[in-house]
Parts: sequence; structure tokens; C-alpha cells
Amino acid sequence: MSWFPTYIDLNGNNCTIFGGGLSVVHYAELLLRFGAKVTVVSAEICGELAAMDRAGHIRYIPRRYFRGDCSSCYICVAATGDEVLNIAISDECKARAVSVCVESPAAYGTFKFPVAVTDGGVTVSATCNSDNEQHREKVAEILRRAMDEIQAM
Repeated sequence: MSWFPTYIDLNGNNCTIFGGGLSVVHYAELLLRFGAKVTVVSAEICGELAAMDRAGHIRYIPRRYFRGDCSSCYICVAATGDEVLNIAISDECKARAVSVCVESPAAYGTFKFPVAVTDGGVTVSATCNSDNEQHREKVAEILRRAMDEIQAM
């Protein structure tokens, strides 16, 4: 399946991530890079997320998901490690017309996080249909080279 590329303004918008593992760090960093206000909801979080919370980069709510948690978010990420819970989060988001990225099962999401490279107000991105990190890194490398060519113009 092909995904339609779209760009949205995240600056100052509330983005909620459910889950506390290492994959959440990647999502949070990317959202922060584009100016989002990031809230992480999870009973426990990894050390990297704890450091981001202590530094004031994210807001951490130390508890499990409750129905209604998606009511004030612009976009949402379900990365809890529990597929049934991720589907419940997805269902709530869809009912509220909130875009949701579901880590697993990914088919329940309405968007995917792209590989994105930004420099000087220009953003180049691609979406990979692969969870292979080496593949994503190769795509990122190609995008960085393309960005260098764009900046040289």
C-alpha cells in the first residue's frame, strides 16, 4: 500500500505518546524537533525519557491509559507494547478524528512517522514500509545527501 505524504504544523500542538520504551524516545525527539508539546503517558518510562522529562522537554504522566486521554491531542502515538491496548487507543483517536500512529499492529494507525531531514527551512522526508532499522538509516542517508544538494543550489 502507498501512503499519501502530508505535512502538518506541529508547532505548539499537543501530541500524546502512550508507552515508555526506547521506541518512544524516537517519536518524542522527532515531534519535539518540529515544535510539538509532547506528553508521554505510561506507568513506567526508560531512562532516556526520564531525562527528557527532568530537562522539561516532555511532560510525563506516570499512569496507564484511560479512555478520554486522547481528547485534547492533535496527534497521538500508541506504542505501549500491548497490541490490545494500542488498538483501544487507536479506536478512541479515530472516534475523535485524531490522527494516530500505532506501533503494533501498525495497520490500526492512520499515519506513519517518516524518515525526515530538515535544514534551513527545507524538510525532505520519506515513509518506509519496512521496520528494518538499517533500511530506514539508508533512506535517511539518501535524504541527507539530497538535502546537501538542495542547500548547494
